[in-house]
Amino acid sequence: MPPSKAFRLILFAALGVLCVSARAYAQESELTIFVRKNMGYNNGSQIQGSFRIEATGPDKLTSVTFKIDDAVVGAATEPPFKINFDTGDYPLGWRTLTAEGTTADGRRLVSAPRRFEFVSAQQGFETVGKIIAPLFALIALGMFLSLAVIPFLQSFLGQKATLPLGAPRNYGWLGGALCPKCGRPFPLHWWSFKLGFARYDRCDHCGRWSLVRRANREALAEAEAAEGRGRQPPPPTAGPSAEEKLKRQLDESRFLEK
Repeated sequence: MPPSKAFRLILFAALGVLCVSARAYAQESELTIFVRKNMGYNNGSQIQGSFRIEATGPDKLTSVTFKIDDAVVGAATEPPFKINFDTGDYPLGWRTLTAEGTTADGRRLVSAPRRFEFVSAQQGFETVGKIIAPLFALIALGMFLSLAVIPFLQSFLGQKATLPLGAPRNYGWLGGALCPKCGRPFPLHWWSFKLGFARYDRCDHCGRWSLVRRANREALAEAEAAEGRGRQPPPPTAGPSAEEKLKRQLDESRFLEK
């Protein structure tokens, strides 16, 4: 006869308990090591400098002995179970790192091996340089585009500055000049055409090209102040004089009927 439904449920429950117990026992009996950097260089499996080996295991773990190529590096008898080592104390090349632990109930645990290549400091610097150099190149390219190319395109294509009259401005390392067309001060551009002691440059405000020279700071400050005064409303004009009023009355009287 086929087994009853209740029997099948009991069987499945027992199998589940056995699986959980087996998994818990396997986790409890495992010893795992991690290699972490104190100071130095690491790139995947390549390491150079000061490092430490850390071990984790079951709660009953009482001591851990650490090894590099079967040579004992040291032991830890209380958590955290870890020990420091320096790759310079060992020959260059591939090395195998392991750990052996002992539990309170006398069990012996062995970690899975970890393989690392101990490299020289020069090789580490060269590898880091190969990684960092493209990053610096990208940063430099971004700065060049934002500080040089984009402003050049905006100005060369006819976009005018919207700086308010009299507003303070930064003239940069080339200094500033006074536009002979509109009279406003503007910073000299690196892409302008140098002709002797002058430059053929484009004014950011009116957009016209002129032959200009670098102005001193006092002249630029005076031009900024003049812009500020230009923002103020003009003073009210005086009314017509008595002579002008009399002349206007005489002109208007010619049209009066007699």
